[in-house]
Order: sequence, then C-alpha cells, then structure tokens
Amino acid sequence: MADENELSNACEFLKDRLYFATLRNKPRSTISIHYFCVDDELVYENFYADFGPLNLAMLYRYCCKLNKKLKSFSLAKKKIVHYTSFDSRKRANAAYLMAAYSVIFLKRSPEESYRPLINGCNPPFLPFRDASFGTCSYNLSLMDVLNGLYKGSQNKFFNFDTFDVEEYEHYERVENGDFNWLLPDKFLAFSGPHNKSRIENGYPLHAPEAYIPYFKKHNITSVVRLNKKILRGKEILRPWN
Repeated sequence: MADENELSNACEFLKDRLYFATLRNKPRSTISIHYFCVDDELVYENFYADFGPLNLAMLYRYCCKLNKKLKSFSLAKKKIVHYTSFDSRKRANAAYLMAAYSVIFLKRSPEESYRPLINGCNPPFLPFRDASFGTCSYNLSLMDVLNGLYKGSQNKFFNFDTFDVEEYEHYERVENGDFNWLLPDKFLAFSGPHNKSRIENGYPLHAPEAYIPYFKKHNITSVVRLNKKILRGKEILRPWN
C-alpha cells in the first residue's frame, strides 16, 4: 500500500510500468518499484542564467539507460520510476528527458508525450531561457522543445540508431570548437572566432585557422556571423586561401 501511495501523484507513461515523479525526498526501491534519478548525473553546463534543455548527447545517454532498464530481466516485474526533485531547473530538464523519450521511442506526438506531465496537482514547469546576459526576452516552453525535437526526428535531422555520441561530445566542447550540426551536412553552428587563439577567463578562444581543417573536411564554404563584430570578413576567409 505504501508503494502505491508514493506513486499517487506520479505521471504514468506506460501502464503499470513506467512513471515520472517529483519527490521531496530520495526514495528507496522496493520489491515492486525501481526508482532512479539523473539530476546529478546529466547536468547542463550553463553560460549565464541558462539551465537547459540538456543536449542531444545527454538525451541519447538517458534513452540508452532507460531502454536498458525496461529490457532488464531483474526489473521485468517492477514499476520503473524516474524521479526528480522540486528544484525547478532540474525538474524541467528531467521532464524534458522523459517526454523526449516518449517522442523518440514510444513514437508519441509532442502533445501525447506532454499530457501525462500535467495531470494531477504537479506545479508547472519552468520555461527555458537563452544564454545571454540580462532579462530573458523569450521563454522556451517544454512543449516548444518537444515540438522541435519531433520536427527534427521527422525530418531525420538526427537518428539515434546511427548517432555518434563520442564525436558529438568531443566537438561540442569549447576547447574543440563548440560545433553543433543544426542540419546534417548543411548547417553548422559554432562559437565565433577571435583574432588569435588564447585562454580568457578559463575559456579557450580560437582564431579562424583553428576551424578551417574541419570546415574543409565537411565542405563548408560560407560563414554567417550572428554575434558582435570581432573580425573583418577577409580575416575569417584568409585561412581558406
């Protein structure tokens, strides 16, 4: 009976099998329920006041973990509960992981994946914000993120069957260029180059020539600058010549 009471406010994703819960205290797994939490395992690295959503590599690792639990012989007869704390930022990221799993592996729409999370008396989820200084001018809701994920999946912008998580994590690191493919083999986002490579406030800054080998390898021929002007266009293009 105690087990069932702990799940009274949980969000059910697979009947009698998979749940998401917000709990004030760390629960103990029982003979019929297996609890797990990734709040301190998959952690967003912020720039300023931003806190999420977690990147594709973390989502991939979460999905692998959850799939392994669902296929585990020792957990076959247990209810599996992904729980999170009432920390509003960790809770938003945790909900994103569960709902994103529902979109990718349970093949549900963003609306169907979001619906279980708002049932009951659970508080609303904190919207995500940009990584800039100052007041956030646009709130990115959990539904916004799920819609983007669904659109990307439908258009084959990513495929977890062929996803190279090690490569993604390598190039996403600031010291390795901070690359992310927005459209595979078509549109690459990266941190803007500086006039010379150096370390500033603990972060590595790269001159244009640091990026050129990767750009040439992937046939990138144009650079669109969206940040403040640091270099003239010819300084960016010079290493190509």
